[in-house]
Amino acid sequence: MAKAPHRAPAAGARVLGLALGTRLTLRAGATLVVDGDTRIVVDPGPFQSLAELAAALQPHGLTPADIDTVYFTHLHFDHYTPAAIPPGVRRVCIPAAERAFIDALTPLAADLDAYRARLLETHERIAPVFLREFVRLARDARYDFARLPYTDRLVELGPDARPSAHTRTVALPGHCPGQLGLEVTTAHGTVLIAGDAVLSLADWQAPDVSHHLIVHERAALIASRERAGRADCVVPGHGDWFSPRSGRVLAADSDLIASTGVATA
Repeated sequence: MAKAPHRAPAAGARVLGLALGTRLTLRAGATLVVDGDTRIVVDPGPFQSLAELAAALQPHGLTPADIDTVYFTHLHFDHYTPAAIPPGVRRVCIPAAERAFIDALTPLAADLDAYRARLLETHERIAPVFLREFVRLARDARYDFARLPYTDRLVELGPDARPSAHTRTVALPGHCPGQLGLEVTTAHGTVLIAGDAVLSLADWQAPDVSHHLIVHERAALIASRERAGRADCVVPGHGDWFSPRSGRVLAADSDLIASTGVATA
């Protein structure tokens, strides 16, 4: 039997790092939110199996069977891996706007040249390495939303939805259409799980977004980065947690971030 997880304090939820994202390996970060009895895994893309997810949850006294919600900030292949979705999960949350974009693109998968051309038409930038991977996955089963094993539990969300008592979805478009960060109220301030609206602390400190390899809409991406700056702690898509105010790296545990740069309320 799994050990009972640490209860969320009255002031909010807990946020815990499950996997640290890196840019060099294209490994995305994965995050656990414990909000009372609700346990949410965000962007389990780095885990290629339930066994890998189980290993990441074990230090927190949880197993995949204890997870009731899986939340995807967006549906790029490095964040969205169905292999790590527990079979008994109650909800699989995805951005409604991004599903609509993918559904409109899917009929072109029969003609990969047309599919590639549409991607280039709808994005301001896609680096060749990512364009090749998107085309390779054009007919991948994970994007056939009507036939997924968890189709009946698929929940499409927009901005300002509340997956749990202390969480709220935040519109962070620009990297892709409809990306939704997850803002979590904790005992030590707000933690924003930003997906790829913010890639890393170095990305946050860069003067612009010219180094981004995937840009759906540059102006929207810049606005999303500015929105991320309102949080006390940012969990970026491919790097260490950090404080946007101080520019300091923070502990990947919301119970510890006060000691590494964010003052308690």
